[in-house]
Amino acid sequence: METWSVHHLFEKAQAKLGSETASELQKYAHRLINTGFPVIFSLGHLAKITQSDYMFLRDTVGRRREAANYKMFAVKKRSGGRRFIHAVSGQLIVVQQFVNVEILQHATPHPCSFAFHRNGGIRKCATVHCRARWLFQYDLSDFFYNITEMDVFRVFAHLGYRKLLSFELARLCTTIHLPRHLKGLLHLHKHLLDERVPYYKGFTAVGVLPQGAPTSPMLSNLVAEKLDLQLHDFAIENGFVFTRYADDLTFSARSLPKSMSIGAIHRRIVRIIRSCGFKENGKKIRIAGPGSKKIVLGLLVDGEQPRISKEMYHRIDRHLHAAMKYGVAATANHERFDSAYGFFNHLSGLISFVKDVDRERWDEFHERFSKLTLPGVMN
Repeated sequence: METWSVHHLFEKAQAKLGSETASELQKYAHRLINTGFPVIFSLGHLAKITQSDYMFLRDTVGRRREAANYKMFAVKKRSGGRRFIHAVSGQLIVVQQFVNVEILQHATPHPCSFAFHRNGGIRKCATVHCRARWLFQYDLSDFFYNITEMDVFRVFAHLGYRKLLSFELARLCTTIHLPRHLKGLLHLHKHLLDERVPYYKGFTAVGVLPQGAPTSPMLSNLVAEKLDLQLHDFAIENGFVFTRYADDLTFSARSLPKSMSIGAIHRRIVRIIRSCGFKENGKKIRIAGPGSKKIVLGLLVDGEQPRISKEMYHRIDRHLHAAMKYGVAATANHERFDSAYGFFNHLSGLISFVKDVDRERWDEFHERFSKLTLPGVMN
């Protein structure tokens, strides 16, 4: 990326942003520097920093490159149904990677959030629930798609970026290119900021976070901060421990508050989720009491440390055995995956899951996995 001196840019920025004085621009720049974020004056400046074509960025902000910027494909979910992934085009992904690495990764999510940042992780998240006698678990429906460009605009504005630039960054990190059956998730609005903001001609759809973009995970964490704050407060008031790992919410406790029934606890949690703009997945709510198996993010938490279940070990072992004996393609077909590549990536993910919890078994699984060959791929 090209580096640009803040002082070198004052004169150019002032010429572009006429009404603001050099002093005002300097205060804006130093405010960002002091909080650890890169100085960006405008969309044109962002184009210079990322060595991108300015008209490409402008057309993206104007929603004139949606189909060209994102290619969608579906992957099968273990729980049933399909998840749609947005593969980001080469030009846009360079800009999104810059925004993620240089801006978003310098922001701090709520301490209850354990996904998508270097201080989190599945093991850390599960550890705080070890030895719990009660678990209340929830899943958020369409998590990324329920986060709109207006939510993203507020994130960038809160970090200190100018109003117009925050709008443009929000447009660069969101999309209206969704599968037909999900178009209903796109809401209509007339103005996000005010009459002076370009790109609006009458009503337009509000973009949402694309699943697959490098900026979406951390943006989802920052947008969900209000949810994290309110659920954390509820947990503290009632003797629970609360964590969120992406769209997975977990509350644990040694004992329940005497003043609230299980139903009352459930209703209060759901009310908070909905008041923060999200929706619970009714099919994935789980309440486990004393004597029930306690699993958080696939890990058993009934002991002092989280551990992988025997069922998970057996599942990985079975997949590896079958793939080595019958081949990846035949095993994928038997397990009803759409493709050998889908099965291969699924198995790779399961083995990676083991690495943080049981290094010895991971070494064994990884060695066996490394001997597998995808159809049409030479070793």
